[in-house]
Amino acid sequence: MQHSPVVAKLVVCINLRLSLTALLFAGLFFSCGKNSVPVSPDTSLGSAYPNICQTGNGFIMIWYEGDGHIVMSEYTVAGWTEKDTIVSSVRFFKNWADLPQIYHKGGDTLAVSWLEMSGEGTYDYDVKVSMSTNRGTDWSNPIIPHRDGIKGEHGFVSFFDLNGSIGIIWLDGRAMTSGGHDHGGGAMRLYTSTINPSGELGIEIMLDDMVCECCPTAAVNTSVGPLVAFRDRDDDETRNIQLAFISGNQPPKPLNDDGWIVPGCPVNGPAMEAKDDKVAITWYTAPDNNPQMNIAFSKDGGIRFGLPIRLDDGTAIGRTDLLWLDEENVLVSWLEEGDESGQLVLKTVNSTTGKVDSFKSFAINSGRGSGYPKLGMANGMVFVAWTEPGEKGRIQSEWISINK
Repeated sequence: MQHSPVVAKLVVCINLRLSLTALLFAGLFFSCGKNSVPVSPDTSLGSAYPNICQTGNGFIMIWYEGDGHIVMSEYTVAGWTEKDTIVSSVRFFKNWADLPQIYHKGGDTLAVSWLEMSGEGTYDYDVKVSMSTNRGTDWSNPIIPHRDGIKGEHGFVSFFDLNGSIGIIWLDGRAMTSGGHDHGGGAMRLYTSTINPSGELGIEIMLDDMVCECCPTAAVNTSVGPLVAFRDRDDDETRNIQLAFISGNQPPKPLNDDGWIVPGCPVNGPAMEAKDDKVAITWYTAPDNNPQMNIAFSKDGGIRFGLPIRLDDGTAIGRTDLLWLDEENVLVSWLEEGDESGQLVLKTVNSTTGKVDSFKSFAINSGRGSGYPKLGMANGMVFVAWTEPGEKGRIQSEWISINK
């Protein structure tokens, strides 16, 4: 049966509109054979503090949806999944630097951590961990990895793999006497444990008996074994980035002797990512009041690192993240002071030559309310997410083509 020219044209338009709608809901729009910018995630007014973990075919983002919910959405070639609530609570300890963590162990197994108040003190809060074996459809009852029972600070979690279980590290204030966040005495410690697929905890081990009080930690699975990074604290208030392998008997060792002596926590932790035998780590330091962003590479699974490569132009604030773009190059992000606001700076670094190239920069609020900006990557695009603070604040994001 043949249609009249007018009817045929109408049918084509309807089919075209339906096809375009399907593509838009999938999260991608194709024009002239090329991918345009994917859509942003469904974040609402009051959303804050995103965090991201890579998966085999995209990444998962979690964030606070207001003050009472932590939600997740996964991005793949099919687009964003509908955001889903992981956990709700009226007792979240919501901190701009100590973010909820999401970890993809492989397959459909995920782990997530967050902080909840445990007492009436300002800094009485626990780490809570929940696991999912069906990619976030269902979550286990939360467990507390630290077993000290003390109402005090516990946080800054990082996850890794260990012998079939999920490993976890956290900063632990059980040895600190009362005196508020600046501690009246004692020291913050670093602990580790494991959680098996049944939700059972392994033994609790102290990795370091004196660390920086409130700097984020990092952990990666290398070809040698799980490697963790954290900001250490010496008696003279030197605060270098420290490295420790979880397996084996090697004691923690400094990544580099930065010579930064500061009588207080700078709230600036390292970011670290592994790819086969290679490990990249980036960190903020400020010896002699000279703020700087550095990166270093290992070619043997994290056993040895090369000399630091400086990345910034002299006005670094820190709060870094990084990811591997390919076998040779990494992308690093950090905040810098700007003329009127802050700048989120992104640069690429070649792990073999050490060559540093500008990638992108744009203005964002540099205050604490912007949190730690986070990076993800999928389908030849880099995804950047951060918090725009204020009464009408929410999570903001931007997609950037790798081949821009």
